[in-house]
Amino acid sequence: MYEDKHKKILLIFLSLISIMILISPVVIAKYYLPDEINMVVGQEYSIDFNIPVKATIKAQDENLILDDNINNVLEGIKNINLNDPLVVKAADEGSAKLKINLLGSIPIKTVIVSVRPHMEVIPGGDVIGIEIHSVGVCVVGTGEFESDGNQVHPCKGKIKKGDRILSINNNPVNTKEDFKKYIETNSNTPVVLDIMREDKYIQTEVVPEYSNAEDSYKLGIWIKDTVQGLGTLTYVEPETGNFGALGHGITDTDFEKIIPISHGKIMEAEIDGIKKGEAGVPGEISGIIDTADAASLGSVANNTNCGIFGIMDENDIEQVTKETVQVATSSEVEEGEAVILADLTGEGVRSYDVKIQKIAKHISEPSKGMIVKIIDEELLNITKGIIQGMSGSPIIQNDKIIGAISHVFVNDPTTGYGIFIENMLKTAENIE
Repeated sequence: MYEDKHKKILLIFLSLISIMILISPVVIAKYYLPDEINMVVGQEYSIDFNIPVKATIKAQDENLILDDNINNVLEGIKNINLNDPLVVKAADEGSAKLKINLLGSIPIKTVIVSVRPHMEVIPGGDVIGIEIHSVGVCVVGTGEFESDGNQVHPCKGKIKKGDRILSINNNPVNTKEDFKKYIETNSNTPVVLDIMREDKYIQTEVVPEYSNAEDSYKLGIWIKDTVQGLGTLTYVEPETGNFGALGHGITDTDFEKIIPISHGKIMEAEIDGIKKGEAGVPGEISGIIDTADAASLGSVANNTNCGIFGIMDENDIEQVTKETVQVATSSEVEEGEAVILADLTGEGVRSYDVKIQKIAKHISEPSKGMIVKIIDEELLNITKGIIQGMSGSPIIQNDKIIGAISHVFVNDPTTGYGIFIENMLKTAENIE
């Protein structure tokens, strides 16, 4: 009897602790409330907080008028239940703030509401060649070499894999050729390297050593300045030529972080094979990238965690025959049926059936806003699911572009993540 009573008290105590954690302002602000809401002029937006607590909310306008005929948000402070949807509507472009107070007195968050005009883009789906050049040269490894009968390692403890060398003796290093020239010119004289390491600038001094095998002075590092591969074009803005692709950043196999780039380009590519995906082993599209100037499709200006962005050549925009589609906000995305656009046979872009299994609008990783499952039998026969090279394939739902494929689940190639198109467009706007 005593033990049962003790367990009951413990259960009540744990329940109270759980409720306190649930309604904690920090927890609510971080895990339940978005930092920003994107809307389209004239469309109603349902904000679903899904939190079983009461709060007060007030719209603070900057240059935006929210429609107060829906729920009278603008008529002073409004008491709401955060478990019920809050519907707002914008009459014009601009931004406003929704200030949310827990229980009427505890400020927990100010959500920015941004409103953009109605927008249409040309959907992609074409496999493209991608080439980017890093800012500085990337160190992919270090090691010893023979110098006058001795094994030497000049950069040991000074340079690491993952470092980006930006300059040598204040001379900018943009290519492997730059690096080689500056080191060999200095012979065995100490050189000062400016390095970016994990978002920190450092300087280090290294003395090159003579390599018998290569008859030149070396530091004992392997470097690269260019990354090349295949991906899928997501969208093109018909009036500006601005494009987005991939739906995630380029990190390269030798680095875990996104590579800052100095410049890059997208090019025509021809598919010559497909390696089907298996659990634990991602598949991939293989192809031939046409590096000729005539095959260039446009320039890449930015490499971000939401994809790569740049400007497509005007002549290539004119050759795109696809019709434009409306851009959807994340609030319009629904669990259920959708299609992706992809060229997997080299015979042109076509649509394949998928299912949106889960939506996570407030996730901290923008490239993982939804979970997408391939259900199209023809696509499964070709690839067994999502494979490398399909990243960036547009996702269409209710005749609108809602996002793009971004990642595959390694242990289940039929399933992967998608990024909301609004995250790609917002990122592109912020870096212009």
